[in-house]
Amino acid sequence: MVFLVCLIFCFLAPALEAQVAVRDTVLTVRPGDSLLAIAHRLLRYSTEYTAGELVDRIKRENGLQGDAIQMGQLLDVSLSYAELLDQPVIRGTNFAARGIYITAALAGSRRMLTLADALVAAGGNTVVFDVKDRYGNLGYASSVPLALEIGAGQRAPIAQPAKMLDALHRRNIHVVARLTCFYDARLARQRPDFVPFSREGPGLWSERGKSNWVDPSLPQVQEYLLAIVREVAELGVDEIQLDYVRFPTEGNLADAVFAFDPAVVPKDRIITDFVTEVERVLEPMGVLLSADIFGVAAWGREADRRTIGQHLPDLLPHLDAVSPMLYPSHFEDGFERIDRPVDYPYYFLLQGCQRLQKLATEHDVLVRPWIQSFDYRVTDFDSLYVTEQLHGAEDGGARGWLLWNPASLYEIGFAAIKGFTDSTAATVPVKLRFPKSLGMDLTRPTSVAD
Repeated sequence: MVFLVCLIFCFLAPALEAQVAVRDTVLTVRPGDSLLAIAHRLLRYSTEYTAGELVDRIKRENGLQGDAIQMGQLLDVSLSYAELLDQPVIRGTNFAARGIYITAALAGSRRMLTLADALVAAGGNTVVFDVKDRYGNLGYASSVPLALEIGAGQRAPIAQPAKMLDALHRRNIHVVARLTCFYDARLARQRPDFVPFSREGPGLWSERGKSNWVDPSLPQVQEYLLAIVREVAELGVDEIQLDYVRFPTEGNLADAVFAFDPAVVPKDRIITDFVTEVERVLEPMGVLLSADIFGVAAWGREADRRTIGQHLPDLLPHLDAVSPMLYPSHFEDGFERIDRPVDYPYYFLLQGCQRLQKLATEHDVLVRPWIQSFDYRVTDFDSLYVTEQLHGAEDGGARGWLLWNPASLYEIGFAAIKGFTDSTAATVPVKLRFPKSLGMDLTRPTSVAD
């Protein structure tokens, strides 16, 4: 009873912004209890960010040397509660995001706060975190029925999303929830009726032997994603970013049979209609909407449009920002008659952003590219390689940028951001920023109209 009364009192006690109320209580260890289970129950009433931190404090306050506790044992716990900001950081329509991507596992750990502080110190202002990854795992505990049915949030690493958002907002950080859409290995495995059929024989279509994609045209699939969008927006994020909002591009694509006829309804109409529905959900909530696109989409090739289902003139009007993945390493050797595109980080960011800029400007959409902050195929990966991309993006008309490292390792990335924002970073000589001439003037940026 003492424990319950204290919890209620602590929870209801009025608190000013950033003011912490502390109340002491005593609890009795229940049958089957562990320190970690107790910490998870009490975490919402404490200022600790993780259950592990609360366990450490309980052990200190009770003089415990290990994790062993006994049924009926009394534990002294000082519960503290701080009023959360519980509101997004309002940004202007021309806000220049300078950010990084972090995994959901990292977002649910104390290291997230360390990274956030390092980002701000370097001159950054945005964090993109996984709210649903391509494996179909949610970063938080969802109440969406289908998510519960397939166990999408059963191991959610972000125990207290409100605390995470509060911690980032108090640092004036723009918080973006990255939502992987139609590549969803868990949903495909748990609901095979959502997977495209194989044209060549009985069974499901697979991408290189694995059924990881669900059919983007199915109403049940779209409704599931829209329910997550609504739920995540209500958590208090500032922006939702759609990734894999497209059709598959690998494997035997001719073998895939979807629930519509692409000869009658083009793939890009399916994708655009879905993004339109996401926009309708978010607009009254004041949450921004962005989407990731292939870097090569900036070149506007018709074959790419028919394959992936992204037609930018139709898609962009429904977005606040578009993020092309202009990683130099992902352009195949020989692209645009350039032997090794990966050797020209400035050039490909410049070209990609410029090609998108005219179309984006017509629809009042910000171009905010993803920057390669990893060493794949790069001969000498260092902060200069990253800053060259930042310069290329800025010179190409981008409004902000986002650094991608799949493991969320940003020592080199932060050095690049710092050098770029305070103008102390070294630069590559102009003539080395561009590929050798192949019968054309490659030093002259190409526009969409070229």
